[in-house]
Amino acid sequence: MQVDTATNLKGEDNGYDEKEQRFFKEEEKEQRLKEEVTWIEEYFLSIRKLCPWILKYWMENKILHIKDPNGCELNWCAAFTGTPETSKEHLAHEAILFEYNNNASVDMLYAITEKIEAKYKELIAFWTHPIEGDNNAPKPCVIVQDRALLTDLRKQVGYTDE
Repeated sequence: MQVDTATNLKGEDNGYDEKEQRFFKEEEKEQRLKEEVTWIEEYFLSIRKLCPWILKYWMENKILHIKDPNGCELNWCAAFTGTPETSKEHLAHEAILFEYNNNASVDMLYAITEKIEAKYKELIAFWTHPIEGDNNAPKPCVIVQDRALLTDLRKQVGYTDE
């Protein structure tokens, strides 16, 4: 629903001209974007011991952020894996971050990761949910990466699975 900020509910002028309205809309949009980016950066910073390259990839715009994928995760993964092997080094994105609304359950996220990994053996998917505490995002999310690339990156930093 779009709200006309130039008039109140009774249809009376609120004193703002169109230019001021656009300014307020842009300012609100910028604030929402800043808050969104802030939580993602804070989360990636908090998991740097587990995934030291993720914040760098985020800052380089190499993580595709999809809000509320509405059941289209497999479609996004198909597009993500659709690059021919010979040009993988030129991929635009290194990972996908699917962000879900706050009422998404752990079971739902787990089912999504299982579905992705069953369909795309070359991908690895991780879920994160705020109710899980340590090293989890403040919003329900699924992160998808190329399995071979992740394995190589982990070898480079000496990461071993516990």
